[in-house]
Amino acid sequence: MIKKILAVSALTAGAVIAIAPQAFADNTDPTAYSDRTADFVVYNDPAVLGAKDAGKQIVVSPYGTSHTIACRGNGADVAWYDCMQQDNPGLGWIILEKQELPGLGPAWVYTMKSDPNA
Repeated sequence: MIKKILAVSALTAGAVIAIAPQAFADNTDPTAYSDRTADFVVYNDPAVLGAKDAGKQIVVSPYGTSHTIACRGNGADVAWYDCMQQDNPGLGWIILEKQELPGLGPAWVYTMKSDPNA
């Protein structure tokens, strides 16, 4: 009986250890930049009307979503902040400024200001 209990305990512990890394894989360090390009919709895309309900944010930029957009925060318990978009290769990153669009939700606007730290 004790062997069965130990065997079941070992299997349970093994399953928890195997699943744990997957459960936390999407939690990013909220102070680090991470690629959020897939979470944006371009301002002139018809999908912008449902962006807020789809959990997407709007980007107003000449690059749309063709250039990487990186933000701090994880979008879950820490809202996104300090978003930037990669400029043309070799030219660094451009700061995106957050603005609230009534009825549409948050929009990040291309400012033409370079990030001095990038």
